[in-house]
Amino acid sequence: MPRRLLLLVRIDARRPAAWLTLAGAAAMGMLSAASPGADPTPAVWAAVVGAVLAVAALGDVTPQPSGAICDTLWCAERAAWPLGGWLVAAACFGGGAATAHGAVGSVAGGALCALLCRRGLLAADAASMTFVVACCAGAAGWWADAVWPERMPGAVVTTAVLGGVAAAVWALRGFRELETVAAVRSSARHLLTAAAMMGAMAGMVGWLFLAAEHASCDLVASLAWFAALAVPSATLGDGVSHAAVWRRLERAAPRCSRGRLRLPPGRTRDGLQAVVTTAALVGWPPLVAAALAGGDAARSGAAWIVVVAVAAAAVFLLGAVALGRLVGATPDTQLAVVVVMCVAVAVTPLLAPGLAPVLLSCLGQGR
Repeated sequence: MPRRLLLLVRIDARRPAAWLTLAGAAAMGMLSAASPGADPTPAVWAAVVGAVLAVAALGDVTPQPSGAICDTLWCAERAAWPLGGWLVAAACFGGGAATAHGAVGSVAGGALCALLCRRGLLAADAASMTFVVACCAGAAGWWADAVWPERMPGAVVTTAVLGGVAAAVWALRGFRELETVAAVRSSARHLLTAAAMMGAMAGMVGWLFLAAEHASCDLVASLAWFAALAVPSATLGDGVSHAAVWRRLERAAPRCSRGRLRLPPGRTRDGLQAVVTTAALVGWPPLVAAALAGGDAARSGAAWIVVVAVAAAAVFLLGAVALGRLVGATPDTQLAVVVVMCVAVAVTPLLAPGLAPVLLSCLGQGR
């Protein structure tokens, strides 16, 4: 076992994703120690970011024929890279509860993603589900800090939700054994699509129509839904088109010579479909809200800002994936790079505590 673990460490030390997630966790621990008064609290941010970085460190963890023991050890070793970043942050910068919750979030998020893959899900779908759970856990922790500031710390709620979902998936690992892998994967993608559509419509009704003063919440939720669904699909693919054998077949396939705008099967088409489909799914409710707002400048302005933000995120993701393909980056590296960049944007309240409230207040006023 020690020799096998050492071999896995030496192999993953050559992966940029491992070092990116380690550095991201260490940087997040430093920011958490330097920004104790941010909202949400640094501990809530750290728990969510820990789960997200663990997924980025795992990458494509599709079960291998080598056996369950090797797969379990491999997943644990990969998830330990961001955990090491939290330990480095705790040793060098301090951070107390924030780094502790970040480490717990890394363990829970990595375990949840690995368990979902062992249940037969594609790596992209397992990553998307883990991202959704992490975002929902962060929202629950933020809400707990706002409603019960003295009774229940939001970071405890966040880590409890992450750990509870992971434990539930582990406890139900033997349930529905007769279901085929194809049915599991199809159900997972349909569930993610339905959840995103319901979330986008609920945000449109609740935050753009009934309570326009909270339109900033719809912006955050829409971008979170887009990142959770589009980033893993665009980078990790469908489990087939990103394989080396398929890439060789893709290069050998004949091209259309009549100038028709039809992309051949492969990573380019899969990435484009994932980004455009998710952007349309998340962006059409605020677009409808903007169209129905009429002369209400506050509502229409806030809805248009959400639409533009989702479109800008889609363009950014397409550009990042295209650049990664151009330089020959692996799917795992592309996922880690995009995830770290998304985390850097998301932690704006920690980087500049006075900037985020100003931008969100402008959104709420429709300017």
